[in-house]
Amino acid sequence: MDTLANIPADSRFDEAEADVDHGTAWRYREPDAPNPLTILVTGWSTGVTKLGEAEFLNGIDRDGRKWSVLVGSVVLTKRLIEGTVEEWNGVKNEFVVTRTLGRVQAGEVVSIKYVGDVNGARYAYPNFKVSRKPRTAGSSSGDHSWPVEAAPQFVPAGTAGESAEVAASPDNDIPF
Repeated sequence: MDTLANIPADSRFDEAEADVDHGTAWRYREPDAPNPLTILVTGWSTGVTKLGEAEFLNGIDRDGRKWSVLVGSVVLTKRLIEGTVEEWNGVKNEFVVTRTLGRVQAGEVVSIKYVGDVNGARYAYPNFKVSRKPRTAGSSSGDHSWPVEAAPQFVPAGTAGESAEVAASPDNDIPF
């Protein structure tokens, strides 16, 4: 019977490990967790939590450490998956979508800062600040040189995707 010591170098071992090793989970509430966490996005993965299927943003920090971020909160879902940018509208007294950047892509640099919990209508939920920087011409994931402020898709509130009314709904305080 062959043992691993007797098997010649086989790149499939590294490839198989890479398929399942998405990095260390970012536990933003832990005192030793980096905050903000800033990563070069390597891609997306899915997994299962106690609440069902979930999406994870994967990346590498400037020290080369691999990270995996659960994107389950409303704030992270809006900014990272839907790519919506909202601003407070004092006239309407609610947040409105001012533009849509789309889903974060491999090659973007993303910084996520946990800023504490917010009391919602039914429970407290985590709140985050998110900064996205586009892929550069030199990145291996594509040639996009547009600045975040001039992203290719501008969608006024209520015209596509989530409307301003839905964005400001008190039911949008799901903490996961």
